[in-house]
Amino acid sequence: MRTSFFVAMALVSLGGLGLGACAKGSAYTGTGGGGGEGGEESGPGPGPSSNSSSSASGMGGTGGMGGGSVSSSGSGAGSSSSSSSSSASGTGGGGACNETPCKLVSPQCGCAAGEMCQIDGADARVCVAAGNVQIGGVCDLDNDCAPGGICLATTPTLSTCGEFCSTDAQCTAPGGLCVIKLNNGSGGQVPGVTLCSENCNATTNVGCAAGTGCTFGREAAGQMRLFTTCREAGSGTQNSSCTDDTDCAATFGCFNTGSSDVCLKYCNVNAPSCPAGASCTPITIGADAVEVIIGNVTYGACL
Repeated sequence: MRTSFFVAMALVSLGGLGLGACAKGSAYTGTGGGGGEGGEESGPGPGPSSNSSSSASGMGGTGGMGGGSVSSSGSGAGSSSSSSSSSASGTGGGGACNETPCKLVSPQCGCAAGEMCQIDGADARVCVAAGNVQIGGVCDLDNDCAPGGICLATTPTLSTCGEFCSTDAQCTAPGGLCVIKLNNGSGGQVPGVTLCSENCNATTNVGCAAGTGCTFGREAAGQMRLFTTCREAGSGTQNSSCTDDTDCAATFGCFNTGSSDVCLKYCNVNAPSCPAGASCTPITIGADAVEVIIGNVTYGACL
């Protein structure tokens, strides 16, 4: 059994107006539920443009100890991901099951009492002893997670339990969407496996584990919905030099101000709280300059 699935991250350059978040991450493939391949990252409203130029098809996070990877249909304003505030429930249980050999999404079926359905090192579904780490909790092995979860490498040193899903309704609103796909390590995807993005708040970091920071992304096709996810966090705070989001602490992102790349504090345009001398500049995403509004938060950056 692998120690955890590797989370890969790559971003496309910003379209439209705005400060641009710096990007970091290795390429991956994948599509998310209801979305297409590719994605767009976000950057604040009127201001300098992004220096982000790497291309990819989605969202995830950097780091990890395992042999797989995770991808999604959108990309965020930094590296990202896998913890959630929701909890997994349900055990294997005998009896009839509509999936073979077992069902990954909670409530699970197809496994004996005390077991759960999991993905093994060959990307096949197997029944293993059930774990007890809830969604978003720190894990070391796939088997650590409670039924309905899987251990994902969020940073090079931290893995957390992500949640299997088949519909958005199984994810935590407003930022969680059923869009994360597992790569098979050979450029393809593990069939029939999708996970929730993390529901989090970039201004407070609620919903992300210690050592990670909340960011956001957008589906590249279909409804092109916005969602949140968690990325690796650094130590940079307001106006600290950076090369990508992983240099910035949680609640900060790396932005190109026109003359330099610096960490800027995320803020809520409707209830701004910025350092002295800075104002909350709205963040837009894509060539169509859609404001990043998730739930009741209109996101901006303190510029």
